[in-house]
Amino acid sequence: VGCGYHAYKWDANKEGGRAASQNGLGVDFTQQVPPLAITMTKAMTNTITDKSGKRWNIMIVPDKECVVNSGLSSTRGGKMASYMYAHDGIGRERLKNPRIFRGDQWLDTGWDNAMALYAGLTKKILDNDGPSALFFDCFDHGGAGGGFENTWGTGKLMSAHCRRRSRPQQSYTTA
Repeated sequence: VGCGYHAYKWDANKEGGRAASQNGLGVDFTQQVPPLAITMTKAMTNTITDKSGKRWNIMIVPDKECVVNSGLSSTRGGKMASYMYAHDGIGRERLKNPRIFRGDQWLDTGWDNAMALYAGLTKKILDNDGPSALFFDCFDHGGAGGGFENTWGTGKLMSAHCRRRSRPQQSYTTA
């Protein structure tokens, strides 16, 4: 179980109204909103451009009904919108392609090549030395196994003993 959020997307050239029926959040901004009634920060918004060149505003806000975060945001979750790719935002720094370290430099490669390399190397290790010979570089930001969510594909291969504290019955099997 992870923190719950709602994602909203609307045309960058349109704005909603102040009445609850006029905006996607369903919040009445015609009067003072009570303290802690909704969590909204600048980091929860962004303007992105899709492949066709159309610009969209996005907002990702905590879900008040979620039993994990009860409408509050985590440090990482409260900034999800800012991570979305925008040519002028922090998302521009993210990798767009898988990379392979060859010689003394990182080189872009295609997904088919990266997956073939990963699967082939993993199979070779498993065939020659067994599952205990596999090692992974992973992290956990301290949020009940969130690091394993970020590396979920790898996390499933890691260990039968790799469990999230919030769901101890969930275990990951080795390849």
